[in-house]
Amino acid sequence: MTPLEALGANQRWRELAQHQAGALGRVVQVDRGECEVMTDDGQIRVTSDSQRAQDDVAPVTGDWITVAPDPDDSPAVEQVLERRTLVVRRDPAEHARAQTLVANADVVGVVCGLDRRINPAQLERFCVVAWQSGAAVAVILAKADLRRHPERDADKAAALAPGATVVVTAALRGEGLDEVAALLEENRTLALLGPSGVGKSTLINALVGTEVQATQEVRGGDAKGRHTTIARRLVPVPHGGSIVDTPGIRAVGPWDAWDGLAAAYAEIDALDHECRFAENCWHQGEPDCAVAGNVDPGRLRRYLELAEELADQDLDRARRRS
Repeated sequence: MTPLEALGANQRWRELAQHQAGALGRVVQVDRGECEVMTDDGQIRVTSDSQRAQDDVAPVTGDWITVAPDPDDSPAVEQVLERRTLVVRRDPAEHARAQTLVANADVVGVVCGLDRRINPAQLERFCVVAWQSGAAVAVILAKADLRRHPERDADKAAALAPGATVVVTAALRGEGLDEVAALLEENRTLALLGPSGVGKSTLINALVGTEVQATQEVRGGDAKGRHTTIARRLVPVPHGGSIVDTPGIRAVGPWDAWDGLAAAYAEIDALDHECRFAENCWHQGEPDCAVAGNVDPGRLRRYLELAEELADQDLDRARRRS
């Protein structure tokens, strides 16, 4: 198996690349107008802002691309191939636009560190973003060795993330690594999302078997992490598959994520369709409402807050277009 095949190169990607002049590659990391790209011949440095590019799509970590042939040995991105999945959030620096994080993840893993209590609102927000990507979703509970009853946290995570696979890990002890590795079968890509200090890089190092990602101790007192990972990077895992490590996200904002909202709150969405006032009911105790009183009040409140946030985004975009 070649390094590119280990990263998921299959017949689909090779057929798409055949329509271009350049060679198939996958973006490992993007850095200041250049990309590290894995090809069949090994990893190379590629210019990503060349005028030779055939589209205006900026490559991101995880993208499959073709590399333009160049007689001067200065390779550049020729084409960003059609993406299967895309992890997007609201740009924290400019709230009226989206920020693309990772392309072509097969599974998005939302990581929670059990050195702190699970934050329901935070976990649900990450799940909205994860489901909106089009990938499968897993909730990975790290640092289980720091909890007396991690199985209770697993039950809580399952209730907060219906439809997601829940995996409990203690990376430094090697616990749960087989379950995470199973997410990578058939050379799949797992993208990790979560705040700083939850254990994303430690988990990757344990799976790879060596320290490929830098780690730091979390802050004493509140278990908050320091930003150690500074770029989104695709890391190959022995025996096939890859993981994308991402910088810690303190507050994730969904973007145009109505499908993700419906998936993350599947039980509320199902009741919503049964509501007598499905078109305009906000489930605040209206007569014959099928939702209010039938779901956890806190979860319903968080669902409504996110729905209002997405509705405000829709309105803002409509105003900007007019």
